[in-house]
Amino acid sequence: MKLQKKLSAAEKLVEVAGPLLADRPFASVSTREIAKTAHVNLSAISYHFGSKEGLYQAVFEKLIADLKPARDGFRTFLEAGTTAAKDSPGMQREVIRTFISAFIDALLSDENPQWRMRLIMREIHQTGPCFDMVMQQHIDVMHDLLGSLIAVVIQKPVRDPSVILMSHSILGLCLQYALSESLISHRLNWDGYDVQKLDMIKNETVSMVFAMLGLSRPDPKEGKS
Repeated sequence: MKLQKKLSAAEKLVEVAGPLLADRPFASVSTREIAKTAHVNLSAISYHFGSKEGLYQAVFEKLIADLKPARDGFRTFLEAGTTAAKDSPGMQREVIRTFISAFIDALLSDENPQWRMRLIMREIHQTGPCFDMVMQQHIDVMHDLLGSLIAVVIQKPVRDPSVILMSHSILGLCLQYALSESLISHRLNWDGYDVQKLDMIKNETVSMVFAMLGLSRPDPKEGKS
């Protein structure tokens, strides 16, 4: 049996602060509440982080570090896929289909708590103190990786506004399925997502993206093993 690592006071603070700060305004989450939830002394916050603001930054540093394996995996796949997809609409469709399926799975994985997405989205929408960090180390990376593929598909430079906006639209569409599970389930009279419902979401999303990119409808057998 694998022994669970004992967390330090600093690690406990970062672990509990993330979910608390994701669902409430920064000012409404007190340092006393964070320390109490982490079962550490209040002074540990100033000792390890200097202030609540310092702890907030540490939360984002860990969040971005925790997402690195996913970024690296998508980097490997998209870089190889972009090279293979040149001059091949069939391969372009296959790479896009595989990426969308894998990205939605990653967003909904139990290993990717949804508070992370909520915290990131709020930081971006409010242009908070960690905005530049999140953009440069995570969001820009994912957008640029997908943008390289989009540029090949629509035959425009990677920094063309159309490429940037399409990349944003595709990633945002997938993200909304994770952030809006309750809303989508309500609208479709579902009891949450299961494998069949996720397959439906993925297939509909792929069709929308193909239309957005001007890719012809694939042969029904394409992508089936």
